[in-house]
Amino acid sequence: MAQYQWEVGTYFPDKEAFIEAIRTYGVQSGRRLKLQKNDKRRCRVICLGGKGKCSWFAYCAYMAETHIWQLRRINDKHKCSREFNVKMLNAKWLSGRLENTLRDNPSLRAIDIRNKVTRKWNIAVTKSMARRAKTLAVEQVDGSFVEQFSRIYDYAHEILRSNPGSTAKVKVEGNEGEKYFSRFYMCLKACKDSMISCCPFIGLDGCFLKHKYGGELLTAVGRDANDQMLPIACAVVEVENKDTWTWFLELLIDDLGGPDICAAYTFMSDQQKVWILFLHSFVMSIYC
Repeated sequence: MAQYQWEVGTYFPDKEAFIEAIRTYGVQSGRRLKLQKNDKRRCRVICLGGKGKCSWFAYCAYMAETHIWQLRRINDKHKCSREFNVKMLNAKWLSGRLENTLRDNPSLRAIDIRNKVTRKWNIAVTKSMARRAKTLAVEQVDGSFVEQFSRIYDYAHEILRSNPGSTAKVKVEGNEGEKYFSRFYMCLKACKDSMISCCPFIGLDGCFLKHKYGGELLTAVGRDANDQMLPIACAVVEVENKDTWTWFLELLIDDLGGPDICAAYTFMSDQQKVWILFLHSFVMSIYC
């Protein structure tokens, strides 16, 4: 697009396609283009280079007969040189060029994006734009959190279908007729069966989930016959407190065979003394 020769009469399926082509041309050629007119019937682009004296312009209009857009007039000669700051560049356009890079390198940093853009197109990118572009690209590659949370029921049903005998619990809360995700619990059948040959020991721990919606991940881990860690169950909850731990432990004990069988297990947590006293009182209340 840096050396692209525009031709009068070129068709575009819609206005967005024309603006996307103009944006790509402006970035790769290093021209400071601007949308002067932009409505439902017309779109005019001018160049602000050379202290506003550049004569380059392009005019595209809507054709009602065929319902497409056509390039009507253009002056494809610039009287300005390349610029380092290109206003047409935005995070959405940049994110489309980062998808393949993020698939190869998911740990790509914002500084790496800025260096990549500078080397490839010789233009400047701010840190905030680089972060927004990476966020949009990650959503395109991995899917957005909103879409993934909306399919939590599908994930739970797939666990039950592909792993018969497993446990998957989803808890939601209602607000003004809408349902919102609250908690999720999962214990696979293979993990339940493996506890028969494991040491009578269960370690409990929780950690923060560092994504857009936050939350806590609660886990229960055992020791197998080879003295290796065995994941037993996990849960995603809104916060780590007495209520969420009680909910998690009640489901865990039911999956392991009930209070009678779990009476022989030793539970350990790395939390403070208050949590140790809570676990002791919880287990005693179940056994008694």
